[in-house]
This record gives sequence, structure tokens and C-alpha cells, in this order.
Amino acid sequence: MLVQKALVTKVYSNSVDVEYNLNTSCSGCASEDNCGVGTVAKAFNGKTQTTRLDTTLVLSVGQWITIKTNENNLLVTAAITYLLPLLGLIIASVMSQKILVDQMAMPNYSAIFCGLLGGVLAQRIGRYWLVTHIQNQPKMVIHSGNFSQ
Repeated sequence: MLVQKALVTKVYSNSVDVEYNLNTSCSGCASEDNCGVGTVAKAFNGKTQTTRLDTTLVLSVGQWITIKTNENNLLVTAAITYLLPLLGLIIASVMSQKILVDQMAMPNYSAIFCGLLGGVLAQRIGRYWLVTHIQNQPKMVIHSGNFSQ
């Protein structure tokens, strides 16, 4: 489980908006100064993210809470979000290159167009799958309402 402290910023009838800092582990790494990821992390240091969470708990604005999300759900969602469109792009590009360009003598831009179409289609299929399989979506659960800054 990934655990994060968050500040309640708005309260609704069945949900709350929470704000939390985006954390990175680069500050503890010995290669921070020589790494491109460390440089990018420094540029985004101090950034916050706002998320709406469904809850039945009675919370108030300004209250600090702890939220959790399952690592497995996060990894599945990241794979579907990033890898599936990339695979769709590559597979559609290679197939259209072999069929449209090599066998049917169509121009090269037709393979490029079909590759882009394959990437978009794979992204749409992945998004539909995530929506229909709600248990695989990353869920943030309020773990504790007793958290002090």
C-alpha cells in the first residue's frame, strides 16, 4: 500500500476534495545530481495534487487525513495507460507497413496514419476496460482521520 498524508480542502455530501504533495524518492538517492530523473524531480518539487474521494466519514475543511492506494491497481492502470497505446501504435504501424505499403504499394503516410489510429484505438479500449472493471482502478481510501501535520 502507498500511504500519503492529505489535507481536506472541500467537503461535499458524499465526498471530499483532498490536496497532497507529490513526493519523490530522489532526495535520498546518491546519484541525484547526476541523474536526469533527479533533475526533473527538482523542477516539480513542492507541487500538489487535488483529488476527490468518496467517503461517508464526517470530515472538516483543514483536517489532515491519511489516504492509501493499492500498488497493484496502480501498476495495472499505469500499464494500460502507457503501454497499451504504445503497443497499439507499434503493432498497427508494422502491420500496415507490411500490408498497405509493401503489398498494396500505398504511400508511406498511410502506414503512419494507421499506426496513429491503432494507438488511439488501443487507448480507447484500455480506458473502456478500466471503466468496466472498476475493481482494477486505483482507489484512494481514507485510512485515518487522526493525522497531525
